[in-house]
Amino acid sequence: MVNPFKVVINQLNNEISSSSKKELNAQQKKKLFNQTKMYIFLQDFIEKVKPCLEEGETIHAYLPMTNDGENVSAVGLGLLGMYHPESEEAKAYVKDFNDLRGNRLLIFTDQRMIFTTIIEFLDQRTFFSYPYTTIKAITLKENKTSYFDWDDSFPPKRVALFTYTFDFESENHIFSEMLGQRDADILKRQLSEIPVLKEILVTKNIYRERRFDRIVNNPVLAYRLTFYFFNILAIVVLALFALGGFFHIGPFKQAFDASAVSVIQTIIFRYLY
Repeated sequence: MVNPFKVVINQLNNEISSSSKKELNAQQKKKLFNQTKMYIFLQDFIEKVKPCLEEGETIHAYLPMTNDGENVSAVGLGLLGMYHPESEEAKAYVKDFNDLRGNRLLIFTDQRMIFTTIIEFLDQRTFFSYPYTTIKAITLKENKTSYFDWDDSFPPKRVALFTYTFDFESENHIFSEMLGQRDADILKRQLSEIPVLKEILVTKNIYRERRFDRIVNNPVLAYRLTFYFFNILAIVVLALFALGGFFHIGPFKQAFDASAVSVIQTIIFRYLY
């Protein structure tokens, strides 16, 4: 094991040799301290998880999920993300990292996927097991959205943003999550490297054993319905405003007084005739 004291001193030597005189400010020092503290905690946490593995079972990768990134926090957070820690270990975790149910972990082994919320595992050793032999299909669907970046250029440039829908069904359990690019790369690597995972169908469509779940527990369908619903709702509201403003009819007619209506109508008639 490499002595961290020597590692840090060697880093300082590298900074001297590279003529780097820049010191860490208070915020950078705090960030580095928190990262180091989290690293030590996760090393201990993994040691607590290992006794839950079967004999001969090995861990291949970890997929972290949080509530402050590209993941769908509602999937694993529960009602408002509330949780009351009971054990001293869980209380210390909340105090050190200011987290309740935000940090979640999906562990890939050579036999299954293991999902757990950090604080629940500390409290009750709770986790969910998804053996690869119970999964008939895995959904990995790329979603593309775009936005205008006003910070780096003017006029603003359209920037593409990619997310991925990750979904599967294991017996009576449904796992569904939204992944960012880095998360998706971790998943893709496991799909190509773990022998049992390589045999599972990877599709862009949501797979459900029961027809009821294909409709009710379908995140892609829910997204599409929500998207179209709010777009249609916006069009209807704008149309009602137009009716109220131009023709003084409909539920929004009170929002426009008589003088405003007469001015708008005069402009329209002059333009048309």
